[in-house]
Amino acid sequence: MEKIRNKKFIDYLRSQDKEIQAERKDATRGDVLKSFENNIEKLETLVEKRINNKKDEDSGPYNNIKFLLRRYINATKFKFIDLTKGLISCVNSGSYSGALVISRTILENVAMLDLKRAEFNKLLINKKYLKLLKELLMVNVKDYQTYKVKDYKRTHINDALRHYNKKDRERDIFKIYNPISERVHPSPSSFLMYQETMIIKESYSQVSFSHNSQELQGAIFGIIGLMLTHISIIVEDHYPLIKKELIDILENYKLPIEVYFQNNISDSEEHDKLLKYFNTK
Repeated sequence: MEKIRNKKFIDYLRSQDKEIQAERKDATRGDVLKSFENNIEKLETLVEKRINNKKDEDSGPYNNIKFLLRRYINATKFKFIDLTKGLISCVNSGSYSGALVISRTILENVAMLDLKRAEFNKLLINKKYLKLLKELLMVNVKDYQTYKVKDYKRTHINDALRHYNKKDRERDIFKIYNPISERVHPSPSSFLMYQETMIIKESYSQVSFSHNSQELQGAIFGIIGLMLTHISIIVEDHYPLIKKELIDILENYKLPIEVYFQNNISDSEEHDKLLKYFNTK
């Protein structure tokens, strides 16, 4: 993957390493940029190009749940890699508005992934296997094919952000999200961040503009720097937690899931209907 080469941004990161890393109370302190580069390289090694679902009548529900879960998680890894490539490209080319748009998208995707992890874990622990299947189907269907999922309901991004904010009460995620949104939307702040200097004299006024204004190199660089730490957080914290709370637990739940559907004929039939409908072309 392309590396960040924007010297002004790199110099800013070097000068703000301690402050930016302070957002990560449980993380390894040090070089923000190096940590980001190491973690994105690691993320690239974690993706799977193909995921197969073994056809087995005796463990069909378990295999389907496992397949849908792995499919969703793997797709999120591809998304984060894609977003990171775009973020790096924007930073290197000096397209800071583009970098802000992608920064907001990264934060939203992190929040949604963490919400789904918590929801899936709760359903799995509470043995709500059919409900878990339904929720997994909802995150594995495209927007123009939602008719394939019975009672489809989309999770609103604000629900994900509020959940993510509650997770760490020491850090108000909206103090990051709201300034990004303000500068992504067509608001005065989104235009005035290019304003460099204002000269007001008795006979005339003058304003200068630049793609490297002080505001861009201050607040905006800081926001983008925080997104680099969020990529590191995804790799170091989120995916290991997903493995622990979902993948590993599911591996130990194969027999209970099989027994559950064998003993609950109505849920077993509903499982078959849901999958048949989902797999229609």
